[in-house]
Amino acid sequence: MNSDVIVIGGGIIGTACAHFLAIKGARVTVLERDHLACGATGSTAAIISISGSGPTSEALLPLSLESYNLILEHLQSFNPPIEIVQGGALYAAMSDKEATAIRPFYAEIHQLGVDCTIMDGAEARRFEPLLADHVACAVFNPASFHINPFYLNSAYLNTALRGGGRIEYGVEVKEIVTGSDRVQKVVTNRGDFQGDWVVVAGGANTPELLAPHGLQIPIVPARGQVILTEACPPMTNRVLMLVDHLYARQAVSGNFYLGSHTEFVGFDNRITLEKLTAFTRSFTRSIPMLARLRGLRFFAGFRPICEDNLPVIGPVPGCSKLIVASGHGRTGVRFSASTGKAVSEMIIDGQTEQAMDAFSPARFVDK
Repeated sequence: MNSDVIVIGGGIIGTACAHFLAIKGARVTVLERDHLACGATGSTAAIISISGSGPTSEALLPLSLESYNLILEHLQSFNPPIEIVQGGALYAAMSDKEATAIRPFYAEIHQLGVDCTIMDGAEARRFEPLLADHVACAVFNPASFHINPFYLNSAYLNTALRGGGRIEYGVEVKEIVTGSDRVQKVVTNRGDFQGDWVVVAGGANTPELLAPHGLQIPIVPARGQVILTEACPPMTNRVLMLVDHLYARQAVSGNFYLGSHTEFVGFDNRITLEKLTAFTRSFTRSIPMLARLRGLRFFAGFRPICEDNLPVIGPVPGCSKLIVASGHGRTGVRFSASTGKAVSEMIIDGQTEQAMDAFSPARFVDK
């Protein structure tokens, strides 16, 4: 079972790497132990923005802009279409204290050259009638959109499949055998796979795959619980963002996606009444019409968060042909295109357009 590149993980990062590698002519095999979007990808809000809901590391800003533009550039080639909703993002403060907290968000977006707007409560209510009367102020970022993450995941993969690649489901990686600065084989429950390069895009499971290579990457699973409501007529095309990483978006299907605090509880994927109750209270206070909708589905996913809040992208020290692409936390979809492009450049071109040193796995090697 030989390929130019083996990608471990069929989430949004793994398939984005496969997508950009296929564009450069590589033959890719994706190994997925379950199904597409079974991890963090299937529980994400899928918001793609030049700036997030909080401060963005300076090292990440070029990747944020690049990823935003790349997805728009590839829009017509995606199959299936990714159900893009281009209405911008409105970050609302529901008290004077919250208003103080979101002003740095406005400053960051403005410094990036985005024509953002800050509004007082009355202006925000006129701009977005779904907000409660007590909204104190809001920041509108037009350089933001959201998509269907399942469709983007499939579209990335389909590019690789059209390029002669393949995906193998039900494959659990047991070991990555390396030697003499190359990958000798990937040992799995379905036999051995061989490729010139291996990309580890296993999300929160990445550390266990790399620990045998002497690399202790501090990526931990962060649970995010999500509520999906019943469908209703179109109400807004904006992402409505509240403090503490709460956000509501209405999908093309009419359902509202409501999420999500971050909980460090290991790989415990239980849904808790405490968290869902807190969500419901926050959302119905800030967006009252949501109180009239039924919740159809309640689920959780594990975001792979690195201790320094930066993704891990680059070759494993001691084996230049073993590449890591993980640790994106809540922003995997947002940075998927720029990550996939950078990994394809590392493998095919030997150098990247964007500076990637800040994300190197080598930062976790004891000096």
